[in-house]
Amino acid sequence: MALAFAELSLFPAIREQVLESRRRTSFQWAKGLTMEEYILRDAIMDEHEHALGGKLITWVLAPRTNPETLDFMCSCETFRRTGLIANQSSTGQSQPVEVTAYGIASVFTPPSKRRKGYAQHMLHLLHWVLAPRSALPAVFPPSWGSPPQIADSFRTRNAHFSVLYSDIGGQFYRACGPDVEEGNGWLVSGARETVYIPETSVRQTTNVDTKWEWLTEDTVNSVWKRDVKDIKADMRAAAAASNCTLFSFLPHNGVGVYTIRRTMSFDSDRTPVLPTAIWGVLLRQDLDESGGEPQTFATWTLDVRDRPRTLVVTRIRATKSSFPQLLAKIVEAAQNEKTERIEIWGLREEWYSLAEELGWKTGERAEHLSAFKWYGRETDDEVEWMFNEKFCWC
Repeated sequence: MALAFAELSLFPAIREQVLESRRRTSFQWAKGLTMEEYILRDAIMDEHEHALGGKLITWVLAPRTNPETLDFMCSCETFRRTGLIANQSSTGQSQPVEVTAYGIASVFTPPSKRRKGYAQHMLHLLHWVLAPRSALPAVFPPSWGSPPQIADSFRTRNAHFSVLYSDIGGQFYRACGPDVEEGNGWLVSGARETVYIPETSVRQTTNVDTKWEWLTEDTVNSVWKRDVKDIKADMRAAAAASNCTLFSFLPHNGVGVYTIRRTMSFDSDRTPVLPTAIWGVLLRQDLDESGGEPQTFATWTLDVRDRPRTLVVTRIRATKSSFPQLLAKIVEAAQNEKTERIEIWGLREEWYSLAEELGWKTGERAEHLSAFKWYGRETDDEVEWMFNEKFCWC
C-alpha cells in the first residue's frame, strides 16, 4: 500500500542508506562490475575532489516517522558544483559570475515501489532543498505536508540552477517542478551529438607527431584548469551580444575528471584500473603561440561496458583552421582504443557543416538528455546553457 505524500519527506541519507542506495542501483548501472566492485568504486570516488567537502549528497524519500529506515521509497544524488552566469547589466557589462549549481544523478526507485509516484514526488521536493526560498512558490503544497527540514551544515538552498541527464525522455522530469503544477521542472536543452563511426580495421598508430601531445589524466586536469579562463572570456563575449542570461559549469575542481574515473574497474586483487592512459589531445603549437593557453584540444572518456564501445568527447576547443586536424586526432585515438563509435556532445553549430564534410553526422541524442532547472528571475526562454558538453555529465 502506497503512503500518502504528506507522510513522506526528503532526507540526506545516513551512511547505511547510502550503501543501500548503491546496492539497489548496482542492478541497473553496474555494467560489468560485480555489486561489490560497484560499491567499492563509488567508495573510492567518495574521496575524490568532486565529492569531498559535502559536495556529494545522497537523498532518500522516507517516512517522516522513520527517516533512517533502509526501506526508503527511492533515492538520488546531487553534486554541488561551481557554475558560471553571464548577462548584460544595465551598464552593458557582461562579466561572468561564479555561482553554486548542482548536478543530479542516480534517480532510482526499486521495482517493488514503482508506479506509486515516489520518484516524481522526490524530485518535486528536491527543489525545496536545492533552491533558495526566494526562488520557490510562496506556499508549500498542503497535500505534501510540510517542507523538508535540512540542517545548514549541508550547505544547500543556494542553487542558481540544477541539471540532470534523462534516459527516459523529456516529459517525466519536466513535470517535476516545485509545486503540483506540471511543466515547470527540468527542461531538455541542447541534447545533440555529433557522431562518427571509425574504421575498425585500421591498425594502431605508432607514428610520432610532435605537433600534438596525448594527454594523461594529470595533463588533462592542467588543460581544464587553463580552459576556465577561456570559458569565462567566451561567455563574456557571448553575453555582450546576447539578450539572454548565459550559464555553464566549469570543467575543473573534479568535474571533468569524474567522467574518467567512472570508467574504473578492478584487477584480481581489487586494485583499481582505468581502461586507458590517454584521455585527450592538445595541439602543441598553440601552447607556444598563445602564451600558455591551449586553443586546440579535446578531452574524452570511454564507454567500454556497453556496445558499441564508444569514445565520448568531454570537452573540445579549436579554431576554424585547426578543427579538421583535431577531428582527425580524435579519430586516431578512437582507432587506437578500438572503439566502434565517437560522440561529441554540444558541438558549436557553426562547425556542423564542416564536421559533416568530414563524415560526421549531427542529430538529437536518444538518451542522456541534458535538462536544466533555472532558479533565477528569468524565464526558460531568457536563459541559455553554454558549453553543454559531456564534461559536466553526472
